[in-house]
Amino acid sequence: MPAQKLADRNAFTIDTGNLSKHIELMLKRHVNSSSELTAAFAKFAKDRDVNQNQLDFSSEPIALSSGDLGEFSKSSDIKTTLKLFLPTFSPEYAATAVRMALEHLELSSLFQVILQFPEAQDEMDDPTWLAAVLGVWQPLEKLVDAGKILYLGVSDIDLDRLRMLCEAANEPPKIEHYSIDGCCTVPQELVEYAKAHDIQILTHPDSRSFELGDEFMAEGQKLLGDALLPFGPAWVARYTIWLNSRSVMASKGYLVHFERK
Repeated sequence: MPAQKLADRNAFTIDTGNLSKHIELMLKRHVNSSSELTAAFAKFAKDRDVNQNQLDFSSEPIALSSGDLGEFSKSSDIKTTLKLFLPTFSPEYAATAVRMALEHLELSSLFQVILQFPEAQDEMDDPTWLAAVLGVWQPLEKLVDAGKILYLGVSDIDLDRLRMLCEAANEPPKIEHYSIDGCCTVPQELVEYAKAHDIQILTHPDSRSFELGDEFMAEGQKLLGDALLPFGPAWVARYTIWLNSRSVMASKGYLVHFERK
């Protein structure tokens, strides 16, 4: 039973597997990543061929479905993006997520890693914010130096703070993931700064704060049973793997790390 198998663990990670293989999930228009992840948990909770008895609760991560890339698995022409949704400025979370993604997806490197910082950043003064961000950023710079990450990026920080990070970091961000939630244009000053500093601006539909609410936990409990009750989500990483030359998405999925409350 899941409750028995997770009872001695203080943390565990769930991998959704390759969601692009599940047509019903890919055809549905999801408002944002949290709604897509909730829908994936709901789908697997209802799926008769994926149930509590078939999941390997001794593995890390615990896979809900196959992550096989099929015909693309041996291709050297793939480009992988990992976006990390961080609820706290915990230095170990980001590096752990990257290492887990590399190992579990059997990749030698990631093309880009994009960080969405916690909502608490809005309440921080600039020096406190920069110190917190660098605490997360610097372990990833070591992975850049080691050839495990090609580019680092950020999500939804304003121009002043983007400039601060660029000036302080050894490996400045090369991607700004900008939310179009409630706005359809990128500020012109940000566009000009990005152009001058070789930063690519990519838009996305996610809200500026990533939250997994009661509905997600309810679907998680349907999937994992009462074993989930002592745990809460600590971080989420969305991976997307593209066949670069053909602009074909080979895989898309989520890693969700839970820790005991």
